[in-house]
Amino acid sequence: MNSRQICVAAVVSLLAVAAAPKENKNAKKSNAGIQTPGIQIPFATLKSDAEIRLEAAPSGIVFTTEALIAAGNAVQRVDAKTNKAGEAIPGLNNACGGLLNALSNLWVVNCGSKSLAKLELKPAKIAATIETGAGTASPALAASTDSIWLLSSDNATLSRIDPNENAVIAEVRLPARCNSILFAETSLWITCPEADKVLRVDPRTNLVDKRIEVAGKPISLSFGEASVWVLTQKEGKVAQIDPKTNKVSATIDLLIPNAAGSIAFGDGSVWVSAPGFPITRINPATAKVVQQFAGDGGGFVYSGLSSVWLVNPKTNTVTRYDPKRIAATLAD
Repeated sequence: MNSRQICVAAVVSLLAVAAAPKENKNAKKSNAGIQTPGIQIPFATLKSDAEIRLEAAPSGIVFTTEALIAAGNAVQRVDAKTNKAGEAIPGLNNACGGLLNALSNLWVVNCGSKSLAKLELKPAKIAATIETGAGTASPALAASTDSIWLLSSDNATLSRIDPNENAVIAEVRLPARCNSILFAETSLWITCPEADKVLRVDPRTNLVDKRIEVAGKPISLSFGEASVWVLTQKEGKVAQIDPKTNKVSATIDLLIPNAAGSIAFGDGSVWVSAPGFPITRINPATAKVVQQFAGDGGGFVYSGLSSVWLVNPKTNTVTRYDPKRIAATLAD
């Protein structure tokens, strides 16, 4: 190699070093999630019972003797024993806001037409379409003993719908952008993340009865073991609310920042799904995380048919897991 070649090689080497990404000495290794030995488990080690692929993004799931999944312009039926798709119920217009099985019918929001669809299962058909409006809440639907309730607008409207008249009969004003709803303990519970509150609405009066402080942007609700469980997005925590006192009785830190997911209760556990941690299992008796599966995935979690279901709108999939298999999957 002559002197000219040596010079060129040196320049190339210097340019390569300059172009290479520099190590950030101040960068910290990611330590999201529970670091207690035995709690965090690679999600890839958990085996599913089935993965159901859909033609459109799933927006909600309910359970009868089968699983029913709202996706796109139809409700897909899935056999509980074989996990195979059956005849779909067509006629929707961009389903959103979850799916509700209540008062002898299925109910689903149409984002395309900003309406509420009332579905019959036998025979499978759209029984009515109600002009209600639609927002971005999910789940946006709940049922009391005699009414369907819908978060029908991002601008603070809770609509009460008569299931027999197929009409809105009352509206309740809420803070803007409340984003999930639940019926439990004779009341409606609503998360309002921008206000850092969970609202309790009395269906007898159509009024907000209690405003419960829940810090960290509450975004999802579930009920079990006489408690309301609330997932907060900002810091990745779960608040346990006692309906008797209307106060937070315990706070469980998941150590998941920006936990934009959902929470469910079933088979004796509280379940959370969030980005990077598709399944976290909480023991409601101790209010402690007992398992946390880390890895790609996350979305909306549901419990039904003795299974845990992960709904992933990004991949158009619904995945089914056996809670016993989850509990038996151990950390390395």
